[in-house]
Amino acid sequence: MMMPVSSSEADNTRTLRLIGYWCEPGEEHWPDAALFVDREADVASQRRVSDYLRGGTWFVATAGHSLCRLCGTSNGSTELTDGKYFVWPEGLAHYIDAHNVRLPNEIIELMDQSPGPVDVEAFERDVLETEQVVIDIAWWLSVRGSQSRTRSQS
Repeated sequence: MMMPVSSSEADNTRTLRLIGYWCEPGEEHWPDAALFVDREADVASQRRVSDYLRGGTWFVATAGHSLCRLCGTSNGSTELTDGKYFVWPEGLAHYIDAHNVRLPNEIIELMDQSPGPVDVEAFERDVLETEQVVIDIAWWLSVRGSQSRTRSQS
């Protein structure tokens, strides 16, 4: 199993993976949400992932709001974290619930329990000031949905 968190004892940093950002005009470098739709995804697993995402701790809010890339509904304006593995946009659970988007197994495997509480002040300080927490966007940029092979072969 791939571990999404890396730690360096030498410099005492942790790396969390940014997940759940999708392409749109002008932001084509992000993965395409449509390629992650899986109408045969396990319902219990999808519910568990959605609950996990909804149980995250808010730590960044922005002015304005995001729109769902698949249906256009308003999808929030905050980022959440579990403080251990991931950072994600507030609306990511909507994609699971409304569109059967299935996240990669490397993510799902780590969402078997609800995320615990996060000390937001300490987390923000570690991200923004001390840089003891690093947010990795490169991994998510490299992810491809399960439908990408099917569509590219068509």
